[in-house]
Amino acid sequence: MRLYYLSLIILAVIIVFIQLDPAYYMINYVTTPAFVLCLFGCIYQYTKKNIFGYVAMAGFVVFLPIGALGIMSIREAMDKQIKLKFIRKLNNDR
Repeated sequence: MRLYYLSLIILAVIIVFIQLDPAYYMINYVTTPAFVLCLFGCIYQYTKKNIFGYVAMAGFVVFLPIGALGIMSIREAMDKQIKLKFIRKLNNDR
């Protein structure tokens, strides 16, 4: 999840710099809600509910070049959780 936090920090800096320029005020209507959706990845990290991971990925789609890092990070965490559940299931079947 290091890439997730790195991408959140980069996105926060980008949003702050965009908000400093009054010519780009319209883009804030898209970037701010998308950034809030990206924060659902933190909720996923603690609850391990896939719906929060998918919502965070949807938020990262708006920021595609940098958001790809966040999407890959969340997907990797979800894959690890699925593998862990599978291994636990195999061990319980014996």
